[in-house]
Amino acid sequence: DKEFLRQVDQADEFLTQNLPEKLTDDVLICECFCVNVRDIREACAELGEVNLDLLRTRFSMGEGCQGCMKSASEWMNKIF
Repeated sequence: DKEFLRQVDQADEFLTQNLPEKLTDDVLICECFCVNVRDIREACAELGEVNLDLLRTRFSMGEGCQGCMKSASEWMNKIF
């Protein structure tokens, strides 16, 4: 699907350049399982911070190419 591929390209751009202070909801963080910032914010809302173990359990993040987990230090502080 062209829209999905566009989002994948957009995610690569965001993850390889200096990211803004806070990411917008539609930024794709996990390309393998199509997890965006909105999904992460909703899953971790009660905690008010990103919990990688929760994301692994809920979305299987890190079980595909592992790129999202390898780049976690670049995006996890820009979610909340």
